[in-house]
Amino acid sequence: MTGVELGIVTDSASELSVEMAAEWGVGMVPLYITLDGQRYRDRVELSPEALVAALRRGAQPTTSPPEIEDFVEVYRRYLKHYDYLISIHLSGALSETVQRAQAAAEQVAPHRIRVIDSRAVSGGLGALVLQAAEWIREGRELEEVLQGVEEIRERSRFFFTVADLEHLVRGGRLPRVGQALGEWLGLRPMLTMEKGRLKLLRPVRDGNQPQALAQAVARSFPGRALRVTITVADTSREPVEAIKQALTASGARIEKGRVTRMGGVAGSHTGPGALAVHAYPVS
Repeated sequence: MTGVELGIVTDSASELSVEMAAEWGVGMVPLYITLDGQRYRDRVELSPEALVAALRRGAQPTTSPPEIEDFVEVYRRYLKHYDYLISIHLSGALSETVQRAQAAAEQVAPHRIRVIDSRAVSGGLGALVLQAAEWIREGRELEEVLQGVEEIRERSRFFFTVADLEHLVRGGRLPRVGQALGEWLGLRPMLTMEKGRLKLLRPVRDGNQPQALAQAVARSFPGRALRVTITVADTSREPVEAIKQALTASGARIEKGRVTRMGGVAGSHTGPGALAVHAYPVS
């Protein structure tokens, strides 16, 4: 397949900014955020900053996947420039996004579009997309990129904590008794992804979230060189610097790292103050 042009499509749950997506030539299909009775396209019509402000005033946004027609439009546009598309999306266990992408691919060009369930969310999804884009820029072929994405999907780990338990309770991720007990004891849950689903790992002391996340990464990959993505819900640099310092102190070997803002999809379910780390070992 030498000389074949490969393109990439993802969704806004990847936390890629408009500028980052454009830099890497990634097609973006936004999910929808319903806020105060109005439906917005994530990151297109509603910025992460606007969402956080709404959450802080008590708004209760909901999320929904892109329409099949949204994928159809992007696929048709990108297939004018590429021979094949790799379409990598939010975990199918958490959203119907990947199912709608598959339905659109069947309508448009099933033999030219490969849809992948990332089994990830937020910075974890974005990390897979950017790695695939990097491989394509290096000139790797379709099957090689697909195999590489699958390998990283299986080897990577994603950990996150939240500052406000109410959003997890409202979304059914934590029973209300757990909220009351956690707030009384000053505890916050640390969660991970397992087979595409959220899993509660353990409670951590409020204020100790950066250290707990860094230690989880270091324990998962002892001595391995890592690529790491830090995802934060707020604009403050303080949590970013805290987790960078904690990663250094933990002994984790960071080959390459990046920081991204949490968008409307993850932010609607975790609330302000959420902090996440995704890591995978470099081959």
